[in-house]
This record gives sequence, C-alpha cells and structure tokens, in this order.
Amino acid sequence: MAGIIEPVGLGEPRPVDVSNLEAELSALWRTAAEDPGAESAVTRACTLTLLIYVESDEAAYEVTNLVAEVTRQNPCRAIIMMLEPEAASSGLEAWVSAHCHLPVAGEKQVCSEQITIRARGEAGPGLPSVVLPLTVSGLPIFLWWRAAAFSPPAYFDDILRVTQHVIVDSARFSLAGKHLQDLAGWLQKSAGRIQLTDLNWSRITPWRQLIAQCFDAPDRRPYLDRITQVRIEYELDSARLVTQRAQGLLLSGWLASRLGWQFVKSERKDESQPRSFHFKSANGTVTVERNLKRVDNACGVCFTIELIADGTSPARFSFKRGPDGKVVKTSAEVPGSPPMGRSVRLEVLDEAEILNEELKLGLRDRLYEEALSEVARMIGP
Repeated sequence: MAGIIEPVGLGEPRPVDVSNLEAELSALWRTAAEDPGAESAVTRACTLTLLIYVESDEAAYEVTNLVAEVTRQNPCRAIIMMLEPEAASSGLEAWVSAHCHLPVAGEKQVCSEQITIRARGEAGPGLPSVVLPLTVSGLPIFLWWRAAAFSPPAYFDDILRVTQHVIVDSARFSLAGKHLQDLAGWLQKSAGRIQLTDLNWSRITPWRQLIAQCFDAPDRRPYLDRITQVRIEYELDSARLVTQRAQGLLLSGWLASRLGWQFVKSERKDESQPRSFHFKSANGTVTVERNLKRVDNACGVCFTIELIADGTSPARFSFKRGPDGKVVKTSAEVPGSPPMGRSVRLEVLDEAEILNEELKLGLRDRLYEEALSEVARMIGP
C-alpha cells in the first residue's frame, strides 16, 4: 500500500485477530524506528481516528493514496473497512502500513498508521468487534463513508454510537435525490448527536458566496424577495452529471431555506429533463428549473445558475463557470444601472484538500442540515 514516500508494511493479508493486529502495529513502529536508512528519528503521530468505508479493492487503493495526503495535515490512525458481501467465501482479513512524510531539516520524521480490513461474504457483522478496539481512546472518531449511497447496515450502529462526525460525498451518490433524502432522514433520527459533513456541499461554497455577494449592496437586496425564477443548467454529456445534480439540489435547498420559500410541488414537463420545483415566497411564487444542456468539450464542472427577479423593475443575475472549471463569470442586469459583470477565479480543492479542511474544523453545519431537509421535502414520497 503506497504512502507518500515508501510505506512501511508488514506481511500479506491474514485472518484478523485484534491482539495480533496490535502486535503488528507495535512491530511496524519498531521496524520504522530501527530502519538504518532513515535520516531522522521517527515520531508516531495521531490526532484522531479516521474510519473509512469503501466498497471495492480499487476504492481502497484510491483511499490509501488520499490518506497519505490527509496525514500530512491531520496525523491519524486510519482504518479502512472494505465490504465484499458477494464474495464466494466468508472471512475477515487485515494488513497494516504506515504513511511517513519527509521532515523539515533537523526535525523528526512524522508517521501515521493505516489498518485495512476486508470483510468477505457474511463476515460483515464481525467488523465492529474488530474495529472498535482499534480506535484511539480519548481522540475524536470520524467516519468517512465513501460510497454510492449512505446506507450503513444495522451492525454499523455500534460503530456509529462512538462516532462524533460522519463525512459523506453526495457527488458519489448514484441517485442524487433519493440518497440525499435518505441522508436527511438518517440525520433527523440521529437527533443532532452526530455531526454531518458533505464534501459536495463544500465544493459549492464558492457558488453560494458569489450569489450572496451579488445582493450585498443595499439597492440590490430588495430583489431577493422578488425572485420568481431560478435556472440551473448541467452538462448533458458530463461524466460528473451525478455530481452536478446533487449540487443543483443542494443549491436549490439552500436558496429555499435561506429565503423562506415554502415548497409547493414538483413537476416534469419533459421526460428528458429533471423535475422543476415550485415554491411560495412572501411575494408570490418561485420556480426552480433544472435543465440538461449539450455543450462542446464537456468538462464535468461547468454549469450555469440564473436568478430572475420580476416586478415593475425586473432584474437578472447569472453565474457561469468557464470550461477550465476554475473561473466563474458573473453578470447583473438591474434596471436603472448599466449591466455589470466580472470574472472570478475559484479556489478549486481536490478531495484530499476538502477532507483535510473538514477534519480540522469538525463543526456542525446547520446551513447544510437545513438545505438537506429542504431537499428531502422537494423530492417527496
């Protein structure tokens, strides 16, 4: 399993025994400390336990490389849990490795450990009895659910009982609307005991900031109450269409929850297009349209958001991401003023960078929770 430098590993996958795993971890650090090729002393560092759920060997490999990046800023004990319920044989197996980073001159080399556990066939219910003793006492426990839906089996309840923070990524949800709705239901049942983070929500933070900034000026704020139409466009041929669908739903939920819109109904005028949503505002009705648009050189990150405020003096505000995925062109057309526009370069973070920021903060995000609840109402029964 690869680290940023050469990982320190012990042996091949073998039947799991908690006492043996702890012994292997001890041996791992002895090996690292006694390495004659090391140019500096090795320090074992850990600020939290990061539990990670994946669904395949390929995903486990991807996560291992991400963990190597994460431990640069958040030293931790990472425990990857891989389930293969369709495997022909049942059993638990595990192996250990370490992620070490080049130290600053004169300082010790900092290393973090990783344990990978594979549960095959009907061995899944045995995971908690293996994982729980491996969590680091007295430190926060995060569960990163990196899968196509957040659907923990019943035996994960024991793991969730000790987890303070769950991290998902709705960009990976295979059915964006349904799985966001299911997530909202689970969050409601947790009654605030567990904090929830969605990496996909973090990706649209710059968009939410740009929209909010458009109405910072006192003369523009009245248009917020007069919005009657919101249009969100996705790339039809994008490999990241699921990502964009989830982002569009979350943006719609955010606008509705912040502006006090009451959901009325959804409808689909064209079977080739996503559903539109209708709301009631303090001054009338609001329609949120989501459209698929065929574009050349689809890049997977380009979409357009347009807000239209009607009335005696209508106004239009638009936000369009460029083909490089890093620049948004904004435009504001307000009666009585010349059209205004600008290009804004976005800070586009990769998966490991977003995860690192969330691990550092570890805070409850009530804005996300309210937007997610609104999405659940929009999706309906």
